[in-house]
Amino acid sequence: MSTSVRIVLIDPHPIFRQGVHRTIARSDGMAVVGEGKTAADARRLASTKTPDLVMLDIAIAGGREVVAELAKRNIKCVVLTMLDDALTVSKALAAGANGYILKGVSGLELIDALKGIHSGQPYVTAELAVRLLAAGPQQREAQVHAGLSYREQQVLDRIVKGYTNQEIADSLGLTVATIKVYLTQLFKKMGVRSRLQAVIAARNKMR
Repeated sequence: MSTSVRIVLIDPHPIFRQGVHRTIARSDGMAVVGEGKTAADARRLASTKTPDLVMLDIAIAGGREVVAELAKRNIKCVVLTMLDDALTVSKALAAGANGYILKGVSGLELIDALKGIHSGQPYVTAELAVRLLAAGPQQREAQVHAGLSYREQQVLDRIVKGYTNQEIADSLGLTVATIKVYLTQLFKKMGVRSRLQAVIAARNKMR
């Protein structure tokens, strides 16, 4: 069977890398095509192995910079780490990470997350997502990003509250198609690529 997802794995601990490698090897359609332990390894392997995903521990020296570089090259990057503080998660997602997964996750959840990320769906470990999406009610009406129109700010406010596109449309008396247009404009102005990154950027502005 041909491999559809090529993965580069970057982690400073060889034993951990071996375990993740074995987990991925048991999944059809995925393969680890390169391993390393440093930011330099990540850059080299991203250039020589043409990966679909680079999975790295954000704790390595220069980890966040590598995430940003990969995002600029349109290479999907997944953070797999023990670091669970909100600031680190926020910075990784703002830099362009497509997923943030905590070590200790089950093999099944890891594979499901990687498949989703490869198909274009951002992923954050559930407990982190709940923490990140909770915004302070006293800041709801704040203007969180310069340059947004009044309507775009309304849409952003509802994204932060966790509304679906249909719920946003219903609350504003618009169609879902119109909301999608506003989202496209909103993401472009904010310099983000997903709803989750928009939430992170909004929360950073409100601090």
